[in-house]
Amino acid sequence: MDSFDLGRLTDHDFEVVCRDLFGEILGVPLELFPRGRDRGIDLRHTAADGTTTVVQCKHWPKATQATLATRLVQDELPKVVALKPDRYLIATSVGLTVDGKDKIRDTFAPYVHTTGDLYGVDEIVAELQSRPELVRRHFRLWLSSTAVLQTVLNQEKYVRSSWLRRRIPRAAETFVPHEGFDRAKAILDEQRVCVVVGIPGVGKTTVALMLAAWLMGSGYEVYEISQDAEEITALWREGTPQLFLYDDFLGQTTLESQLNKNEDARLIDIIRGIQEAPDKALVMTTRDYILEHTLLKHERLGTPDISEVTSVVHLTDLSLGVRGQILYNHVHHAQLPAERKWSFADRAVWQPIVEHRNFSPRLIEETLRLAASREQDVAAAVLKNLDDPRRIWERIVENDLTEEAVHLLEVLFTLRTAAPDTLNESWSWYRKERGLEADARIFRRALQVLDGTMVAVEQHGVSFHNPSIADYLRFHFDVGRASMSALLGALIDPVQIHSLIDAAGMADGSGILAQLKAEADRTAAAVLETAEFVEWSLSPEDESEASHLQWILETAELLGSAPLAAHVVKQTDSNLWYGEHVEHLVSLVDAMGGSRLTAQEDVERFAGEVAEGIRLDLAEQVGAGDWYGAIGLYETLGQIPGGSLSGPPLEALVECALDGLHVVAGKDESFLDAEPVEALLQFLVDQGYEGGADDEYAEDFATVQKLVDRFVRLHDLPRFVPRRETAAPGPYSSEARDREVITELMKGLRGPDVIPGA
Repeated sequence: MDSFDLGRLTDHDFEVVCRDLFGEILGVPLELFPRGRDRGIDLRHTAADGTTTVVQCKHWPKATQATLATRLVQDELPKVVALKPDRYLIATSVGLTVDGKDKIRDTFAPYVHTTGDLYGVDEIVAELQSRPELVRRHFRLWLSSTAVLQTVLNQEKYVRSSWLRRRIPRAAETFVPHEGFDRAKAILDEQRVCVVVGIPGVGKTTVALMLAAWLMGSGYEVYEISQDAEEITALWREGTPQLFLYDDFLGQTTLESQLNKNEDARLIDIIRGIQEAPDKALVMTTRDYILEHTLLKHERLGTPDISEVTSVVHLTDLSLGVRGQILYNHVHHAQLPAERKWSFADRAVWQPIVEHRNFSPRLIEETLRLAASREQDVAAAVLKNLDDPRRIWERIVENDLTEEAVHLLEVLFTLRTAAPDTLNESWSWYRKERGLEADARIFRRALQVLDGTMVAVEQHGVSFHNPSIADYLRFHFDVGRASMSALLGALIDPVQIHSLIDAAGMADGSGILAQLKAEADRTAAAVLETAEFVEWSLSPEDESEASHLQWILETAELLGSAPLAAHVVKQTDSNLWYGEHVEHLVSLVDAMGGSRLTAQEDVERFAGEVAEGIRLDLAEQVGAGDWYGAIGLYETLGQIPGGSLSGPPLEALVECALDGLHVVAGKDESFLDAEPVEALLQFLVDQGYEGGADDEYAEDFATVQKLVDRFVRLHDLPRFVPRRETAAPGPYSSEARDREVITELMKGLRGPDVIPGA
């Protein structure tokens, strides 16, 4: 193993590493004490006979040996004499020479037994090099490995995205390992796939980036997925270790329908493929409430393929000690003059921040990023933004930006992500609707103002720099600060009206809903125009005319729009069922039945037409001997009010199923799937065929039932056995200790001449 840059560790990191390292060296467990009133003890072991061993940790990577020796004599020697330990060891990130060790040993005799009890940076690194498992348990220590640092900081060979090349080193500087990260890493190590879930701002993306760094250290190339899961298939290279990072794979702010195009099925296939590939990995992130909504909409994603790889980052994972380190790291690395960082060393300043109910790594990062040119009292700004998280963007959008830049943000909210040309076109129409000048020069200037602060301009398009900006803009729209009328006149892409409808349907979207209702004619026209973009597909997972009509009807219900509901009814009166996916038709029937705006006679008429169409399709399937397809249609028919099958059509289906049973009984089980066979047996049982002794099909029933039982047993077996591994050392369990540690840590911000931890 190569060397380590221990200077990248915080004081707390160094002490925790020393606790584990010297616990192994000495063969005894060591207690870890916070700095402050420690009586000269950082690490201690008290044996059963009362003998005491103390390890003193001095993390002064920029200090000289002479400075270290002077401070040890002044500060530590009196404590050691008073304490009288049986053995006293010193561990320091300062380099120690032979002569230097001799002097320290003589000064601390008889408590320091030999120079072998004095560990300088070279000795500590050597011990770590012989303990790779210990190194891997401590993420920040592992990250300080020179080989890993070269990989993370010089990423051209490993990272295939400019966004990732910027974000990974920045995240590595400020990241603090926590229990949520440990859980996610354990899942990724075991299953090759991990979905990181959590509330906005809790650090999901940072966890994902650090998982990427983790695999980069093992030679993986990292690819950003920005559009859909199909990108993974295009980027897949056999024989090359690859990690695919899909941030916000279900969308950022509204309940976006990003999985319309059969992506749920593709995701499941890709997850299974990656789990079977020894050199591939996938990390995805999403907000918790968006995942819950999507699981309701896409049943396939409720399978163990997703649930077994999901890791939730809880706010409680950010313990007081972790929060303190996060704040320290962000302030330490912030682009601020040293004197503007000093205030954070005051306990009265940092304590309300790390203990704040709204503590968020994202808010800390964004406030410090923007504070250089906007705030003199940075610490006060951080606290104000925690008190009112909306404030961080509201002040900028409402007070600091030019009018044309605000208009660009308003248009981007509807587009979510857009190519510059598309954004420019919609922005131009929006400006013209408002009677304002709009040309390419003004657009470029607005984009330049926002680039890097509010939006990110990447190869795949323009998007919000941070999801919380879109969250704020939803409030901006909700309170009427944008012109809804002008915006409705500037829509050029169907995603825009979808975005507005989605936002209006959210719990905090009542103001947007009221504005859309006030512009009823324009809203209805925009909704109806989306029909031009619907393309029929062979896959029922894709959108169709029927599923699109269901969306229009749901929108009509939300808006209370009788004209939109009437449009749906009119469209259903045109042999809509012919050629459509039956699943979509049945779902539309159900939506019409629950609509307040649809007459019962129209529901009954359409339900009857759909039922008749299904009966015709079922008869064709029976004629072709497709028992599985026919049984599926029979079950679907039963979901429609008044839908049934009886008489000769039902008798023909039963005969088809019995023929199928005989065929299945004679097949090799390796060619069979459990689901169709279970459906076949269940249908026949429902029709009274139970395979009893008098049944001429009893033998076939018994054979097939054995297959089903075997399928069920296999299905119930867990696909994976969670690996037991030692988690990285967690934070102190005592909040009082945490506060002492943070107090000492923050002293390092006092000024460049102060040795951290001194």
